[in-house]
Amino acid sequence: MPPPNSLPWMESVDAKMIRAHEHLETLEREIKDYLSTIKVEMVLKNSPTEPRPWLVMWANDYIPPIRLSVLLGDCVHNMRSALDSLVCGLAKTVKPDCTCRGAFPFRKDQNDWNAHFKDDLKGVPLDAQKIIKELQPWDDPSKANPLLILNKLSNDDKHRTCNFTLAYNQDAVFRIHGNDGTITDIAYNEPIYLGEVHTVVLPMSPAAVMPSARVEAAGRMVISLRDESIWAAAPVEDVLRCCFDHVEREVISKLKQFFQP
Repeated sequence: MPPPNSLPWMESVDAKMIRAHEHLETLEREIKDYLSTIKVEMVLKNSPTEPRPWLVMWANDYIPPIRLSVLLGDCVHNMRSALDSLVCGLAKTVKPDCTCRGAFPFRKDQNDWNAHFKDDLKGVPLDAQKIIKELQPWDDPSKANPLLILNKLSNDDKHRTCNFTLAYNQDAVFRIHGNDGTITDIAYNEPIYLGEVHTVVLPMSPAAVMPSARVEAAGRMVISLRDESIWAAAPVEDVLRCCFDHVEREVISKLKQFFQP
């Protein structure tokens, strides 16, 4: 990778964001390739004791390759490192030979910030400190703040385990071609997680599917984070792009003014 055309003390920030974007593009491409290999099996069932037929479905391969989790971690690591390099670079704009901590602070509330920000941001210009404080994600904890997401993913990947991902079908729609000539479209609003057997009761007569009927399925196959959180249902690449855009547009762009051309 050629050196980025950066402002003084921003080379590391720019280089890490470029690398994060490369990992994100690779991850998007490999997710698409992996999902194209998944085959979902569907079988129509009925019983004399049941008033409605039902559809049973399952997938042939439901565990995403661990490489996808590693790529996710590499992307997150570079974004998180870019934030740390940004703090170090800010300090070096004041004193180029300083020994900086270079750690972008994440504090849980105002009291926590007040207790630590002088050490966290030692040497950083005061106006830049104010901006970093305004960027802290404690104002509205009900929202999925991208910096909070990024910090959690980074900590999980470094200290716990890879951010394993989960494949599922989103916004599924089934079209049943009955042997009596009827066509029934059924929207299934619940996510269909691969690796599980799913059953969908069909709002039609058993006679319409006996002895056989053709079933077509549509929907969006996605990879999501295996995490019970506010962003768990979102595709991985959407989560990472949200983080990337926030770091680039809301953090770096606001602090770039302190780096002189």
